[in-house]
Amino acid sequence: MRRLSILLFGRSVALVTILALAAVLVSAAVVRADQIVDHPDKLKFKELKYQPPKPDKYRHTLKCGAKACVAENPEVPTFDLTVLIRTGSMYEPLEKAGLADMTGYLMRNGGVQGMTAKELDERLAFLAGEISINIRGSRGTARLFCLSKDIDEGLELLKKVLRTPVFDKKAIDRYRTDMLSEMEQRNASTSSIESREWQFLMYGDHPCTIPYRSTEQSVKSITREDLVAFHKKYFFPKNFIFAVSGDFKTKDILAKLNNMLSGWPDQQLNLPKIPDQIPDPKPGVYMVKKEDVNQSRIRVGHVGVKRDIPDQYALMVMNDLLGGGGFTSRIVRRVRSDEGLAYNAGSAFERPVLYPGTFRAWFQTKHATGAFGTRLIVDEIKRIRTEKCEAEIVDNSKASFISDVVNPFSSKNNIVNTFAGDDYTGRPDDYWQDYTKNIQAVTPDDVLAVAQKYLHPDKLVFLVIGDPEAVQKGSDKHDERFSDFGEIKILPLRDPMTLEVK
Repeated sequence: MRRLSILLFGRSVALVTILALAAVLVSAAVVRADQIVDHPDKLKFKELKYQPPKPDKYRHTLKCGAKACVAENPEVPTFDLTVLIRTGSMYEPLEKAGLADMTGYLMRNGGVQGMTAKELDERLAFLAGEISINIRGSRGTARLFCLSKDIDEGLELLKKVLRTPVFDKKAIDRYRTDMLSEMEQRNASTSSIESREWQFLMYGDHPCTIPYRSTEQSVKSITREDLVAFHKKYFFPKNFIFAVSGDFKTKDILAKLNNMLSGWPDQQLNLPKIPDQIPDPKPGVYMVKKEDVNQSRIRVGHVGVKRDIPDQYALMVMNDLLGGGGFTSRIVRRVRSDEGLAYNAGSAFERPVLYPGTFRAWFQTKHATGAFGTRLIVDEIKRIRTEKCEAEIVDNSKASFISDVVNPFSSKNNIVNTFAGDDYTGRPDDYWQDYTKNIQAVTPDDVLAVAQKYLHPDKLVFLVIGDPEAVQKGSDKHDERFSDFGEIKILPLRDPMTLEVK
């Protein structure tokens, strides 16, 4: 009877709990229903009063001169370290395109002093740890993750990867074969074709296109001596910036990093100069012939600006309203929501640090509706240059940016990686402290001014990946044709192994 009473009592409590929870949920649902708006433009954001941390609290200089951003996090039993290395694939010789990527991969997977790649894998697996290294664009990145109790061994293994890779000949040959095999599939993806051809149209022979220019010849020409020389040129202590978080004491981890780098010779870094003046490409319509697809990928844009310009905050808000803000932005609303032409559409101002980026708007749709959708985008580009945005719409966009300021600092690992990245790119120390103030200062007049200053309808380049015949035929329902936007040039698909035009 006692057990039955307990069971009945337990069921009664459970029933009461369920009913109470249901009442709360119904009440909450009613409240939420009263707050639901009938259009995204009516969304309201509460004012966020958040002040990002200051970098000085986390920054340290190691004995060798290397920088380290360090944050203790005793709440997790782990150790997370990222190394930023000032290198990149844009610094490799064009005739050796693919060298940087191969170097990074083989530093981790081509054996290290005293250990084969297999032995390194097995030891990391035993430690439940991970080491990775990548070299892309204008940055190299190495990462170590392990349990905090294994910091010493983890750092020792990372040191071997960074300092004493052996570049095993068999591993080189295997990876070269893999690279060539992947190269054969270059034209299988329209997104890959779009990215490659856009770079070539916008930048020509600029070093930023080198990562897209690897060929069978360039990959086959890479020797072990090339890998050793590339590694030696860029991997030395003063060329490192560390971002470290985990369960440790700061003074202890600084001592361990100093010990890891001791006895490692330093040298001068001589980076090739990256041109920061980009000639405007010839406006017009460029169609890349890809006949085996039933949709076209379309980009519209021109050369843009570098990252740290005085107008950067107004430019961010303007692009957010134009096409960067998801369903609330004009391009997405017109192309996707109103006309149902595309699932993915939008716009972006890419703003690298070393050279001007590009402004681009994009969507993917059926060949027949490509010209119509492009007209909608061009119309929105022109409209935001001539019609001042409503203050309420601008305020909502600013509020969304301000609410996102917490994201780079949402964890100790995010904090140190944010500040290490800022050190790497030379971002001002007061950037995050003044971020909210600078966003709040943007007005509708500022949005109109930057739209007129940085959007150039007369310089637009139109890139279309698809079937040119079907694309130019257009739709019976719409009068628009791509010839409306300028001279049409048909670009045959490049050979995937040589990048020559077929």
